[in-house]
Amino acid sequence: MWEAFLAILTLSLATGAAPEQVCTYDDVIQYLNISSEKAPLLRTIPKKNWREPLKVEIHFVLLSILSVTEKLQTVTVYFIVTMKWENVFLTWNPQDFCNISNLVLPVDTFWSPYIVISEQVDEEKSLSRPFLFITHNGIITTVRQHHVTIACNLEMHKFPFDTQTCNITLFSFIFPQTDIIFLSNQTTDEVTNQSQLYRLTNGEWKFTNINITKDEKFPEIIYEISMKRRPILYVLYLIFPTCALYLLDMTILFSSSSYEDKISFQLSLIIGESVLALILKDIIPTSSDDPPIIVMFFIGVFVLMIMGILKTCLLMQLKKKPLHPLLKAMKLMRCRKQARTTSKILLSKQGDSLTETAMGQEESRDSNPLGKGNTELPMLTGRINAEEQRIGTQSELQECESALLVLEKVLFCTQLLLSLLFSIIIIVQWSS
Repeated sequence: MWEAFLAILTLSLATGAAPEQVCTYDDVIQYLNISSEKAPLLRTIPKKNWREPLKVEIHFVLLSILSVTEKLQTVTVYFIVTMKWENVFLTWNPQDFCNISNLVLPVDTFWSPYIVISEQVDEEKSLSRPFLFITHNGIITTVRQHHVTIACNLEMHKFPFDTQTCNITLFSFIFPQTDIIFLSNQTTDEVTNQSQLYRLTNGEWKFTNINITKDEKFPEIIYEISMKRRPILYVLYLIFPTCALYLLDMTILFSSSSYEDKISFQLSLIIGESVLALILKDIIPTSSDDPPIIVMFFIGVFVLMIMGILKTCLLMQLKKKPLHPLLKAMKLMRCRKQARTTSKILLSKQGDSLTETAMGQEESRDSNPLGKGNTELPMLTGRINAEEQRIGTQSELQECESALLVLEKVLFCTQLLLSLLFSIIIIVQWSS
């Protein structure tokens, strides 16, 4: 029994593997002979045939649109670029190194593509030191974060209901197309969906689509980013207050307050509108060739408010001078004829009554011999003329007042129609 146990123990020691092999990443590095003697192979484009271009696959993910400066025409974005290429000189058999199939080394250990963003207008902020992820079959991958400010031609015509398109061009100006080729391993839908999936912020702008364009003449890839503004904030503190101020201006025109109070209130509304215009001035670029619709909106509201003040001033002057020549000239012919007709009717009625009275007195005078020298008839004639003049003056004053009211209503309706027409034009321009 004891002999059998010793035999089994001896057999296990003989067949049990020798001590497990201990491997390190340094063994792989030593095998690859990464040293200064092989510097040319480490610093040049890794291709066996120099006539064949090296293919570099690029993976792009837009993480955030940090800010958009309309006056400077710049956009600050944060995105990640992953590049993958093959280095035919960096291969090893994982079985020889305890199944070590990949390495992570600093980016300056081997050659890597140098890309430039053509739209970049500031110095790029270094977020982290990139590394190289190397597999045993020579595939190298590097991931780089970019926080850059790019120039973008912002079209402000439909602000704040605008959609902008900005380009991010990744290219290499050192190597021609014969040495290196940039390829995208994503479709347009894939890069859009992945960017929306990994989006970090939810601010004023949201990107709606990312289109990929490849230039066949140069080693570059163009990412065309379409982004739409969320206008709710500008509607709340620019458009809505402007509409509210103008509605108040229209309301005070229709109110029964004195003209002096109306003018004072209208001036205060124009001052408030000027404050909103100053806020807009800090947003809109001064070099815009095509005036934004919102600027035309503010100018139109200013013009309508000034027209309201001029209307109030005109009515106030006409009220102070009821027989003003301008008011007489603006009286309608129909009203004037009606006044004359009314005056004639009144005068004829009163004249008939006075005539009948005079005839009765004359008959009594004729029948009475002592009354032939009576002088009441000329007095009645004078009274008729005075009454006719008084009635004519009162009728003219009443007609002037009624004409003033008619003029005020006409001016108000005219401004109301102009306001509606202007609002329709602005809405159509914004929605087109």
